[in-house]
This record gives sequence, C-alpha cells and structure tokens, in this order.
Amino acid sequence: MTQLKAYKKPELNRAPKVKKLFIAGVGAIGSTLLKQVSRFGTEKSLRVIGLCNSKHMLWYDRTQSHYSHQELNRAPELDWQTIIEKLSGYEKDTVVFVDATGSQAVADLYPQLLKNHIHVVTPSKLANTQQQDQFDSLHRLALDHQVKFLYETNVGAGLPIIQSIKSLIQTGDKVLELNGVVSGTMTYLFSELEKGKKFSETVKKARQLGYAEPDPRDDLSGEDVARKFMILARICGIRVERDELEVESLIPESLAEVDSSTFLKNLHRADDKWAERFSTVTTNGHTLRYTGSLTDNKIKVGIQSVPKSSSLGQLRGTNNLIQIRTKRYNDQPLIIQGPGAGKEVTAAGVMTDILSIR
Repeated sequence: MTQLKAYKKPELNRAPKVKKLFIAGVGAIGSTLLKQVSRFGTEKSLRVIGLCNSKHMLWYDRTQSHYSHQELNRAPELDWQTIIEKLSGYEKDTVVFVDATGSQAVADLYPQLLKNHIHVVTPSKLANTQQQDQFDSLHRLALDHQVKFLYETNVGAGLPIIQSIKSLIQTGDKVLELNGVVSGTMTYLFSELEKGKKFSETVKKARQLGYAEPDPRDDLSGEDVARKFMILARICGIRVERDELEVESLIPESLAEVDSSTFLKNLHRADDKWAERFSTVTTNGHTLRYTGSLTDNKIKVGIQSVPKSSSLGQLRGTNNLIQIRTKRYNDQPLIIQGPGAGKEVTAAGVMTDILSIR
C-alpha cells in the first residue's frame, strides 16, 4: 500500500505593506478622497499619515482616522522641506504623496519626492503640461528611481482613458487618432445651449454647480481641453509644446481683459450670437460640441458641428466621450464614455491610481 504524505498547508502570502498617504490639499477632491480612504483604507492597506492645506500641515498618529478643520488650522505652519524629510524617513517605496492642490509650487516638488522614492499621484495637469523637456525629465526620474508617477484623472476624471492608451501602446498597438469631448464643463454648457438656454445664464449656472471655475474664462478659454490633449499626445510619444496647438476660445473679445465680476455682469452681450449660432445648425439636424482632436500629430481644439443623433451629439450632463483609433481599432474605434467631472468620480480615480501601486 502506498503511504500518503501528510497534507502540508500552503504558506499564506505575506500581508501587503501598508501604503502611507500624505494628502496635499483638502478641498473638494482631497476631502472626498479622505472620506473614501476612511471607509475603505483599512481593508485596502492604506493609512493617512498626514495632510496639509496652503498654510498648515497636520500629522496623524496611528489611531487617527479623520481630522477637523479647527485641528488643521491650529497645526504647525506649512514647511515643505519638513514634509519631504519626514516622508523620506518611512520605509522605501511605501509612501504615496497625493497632490490635490492645483498649485505650481507643489508640482515643482515632484522631482524631489521621486528622488526620495516617494510615489506621486495627482489629478493636477500642471506637471504634465510644462515644456516637453521638463515632462521627459520628470517621467525619466520616476523610472530611474522605480517609483510611480500616476495621473489618470488628468483626463476624464475617473474614466480609464490614460491607462487604456498606455496599455494599447505597451502591447504594440499604435494610436492613429484621438478625438472627442474631454470637458464636463463644456458638455454641460453646449447641451444646455442646445435646449435654448441663454449663454450667460448657463455659464453662471455652471459656476454655481461647481462645474466651471470661479472665473469661468479658465474653462471658456479652451485651455483645459488643450492641456488634456497635450498630455494624451505626449503619452502617445508625440513631442508637443503649447504654442503648437490650435485652440478656439469662447471668451468674447471685448471681455477678455476685464475683471471677473465685470466679465460676468456683461456676459449677456453674447447671448444673441450664441442663440443664432445654435439656431443655424439645429435646422440641419446638427448641434454643436466643444471637441479636441489629435490627427497627424497635430492638436486642434474648438467648436464642431455634429449630427444630433451621433454619440457626441447625444452627450448630456458632464459626460465625456473620447474615440481612440489605432492600428487594431481602425475600422471600429475604441470609445470610452462616462462622467468626466465631479469630486466623487475624480477622487475615486485618484484612489484607483493609489491602489495600482504595488
């Protein structure tokens, strides 16, 4: 009779290392991310070790899971060198710095963070839309120090646009063309104008709802869409600078240089022009959308007339839609569509980037 060997229980995998998060910026996205981490952080091996706003920095102890604004405002004065030194003292490659500030000064810290083996995750587009040489240097630093610099939410909030394009390229595909709507603000604006709403009132409503910036010209200039397409082009391996882009602004020329309150007060002067523009295209079964395109290594951003029955023509709310045509997906391009704005989906996208770090 053959003797059976005793069953040996397989070794369990070691518990994953806890990722320590430092969150810079506790506005809409940062505070929403904190709530998501407090709900799911323990089971996902995440722990917030500190946070800061533009004036103060607060460090958590091991038992802490939340903070109060009063506590943060009583905390020590913000000192970036102290923050970097303290984060560098943790075990190598276990710290994730989340930049939810939209501050150029914070984006300028990324090289120092990466050199100290600190991962960087951000929804801010500032670092990726600097000059091409700076973009190259930053991404090379991350590779050289074997840390992650992740920014999925730079385009499409929580939509997997950037990672999808990267995956296609990494598996040998080649991107031939990108086009679509990548601004939730612009989707809202144009879908409301299509309904006959006034341009000035719609812009003010978008501002009230938090879809547009406090000074709506930051959105109406087209710069947000331009920056997003710059990032997508660079991911595709195309070297591009901002002055090479063709961008159509929606800001009335007479209101371009006035202060914000004067701009909003006089925006009604553009209402008739926009009503006429939509009236002209809708009689032909078309509508207008603010789109971006990357074709033949050139980026063009501006207003496009599209059939109402098309995917772009049916966009509503703050939805984004991007069409990716590649060698593999040539006859039938890959389409990614969904909410492209909002603190919940953006914070969830940041969380996805954090969780992807191994």
